[in-house]
Amino acid sequence: MVILFGIFAILLPVAAGIFVWKRFDQIFLKTAQVDSNDSLPIYLKKLAAVSLTTGFLLFVCFQLLFIFSGQA
Repeated sequence: MVILFGIFAILLPVAAGIFVWKRFDQIFLKTAQVDSNDSLPIYLKKLAAVSLTTGFLLFVCFQLLFIFSGQA
């Protein structure tokens, strides 16, 4: 069971990172008429948003995995 939760703890942040990468323009650039891959500052913000989302979810998922695997 811990192995399945470990796989889930890896796949969930990756899926969230892909979602944020694809939806960044719709979420954060509603009024701007620029593609985020053409402008370096916006591209770096996009990369930072994906990195923070993925890193935070990895941290939370593995902390939960560590907590619940100790009780089994």
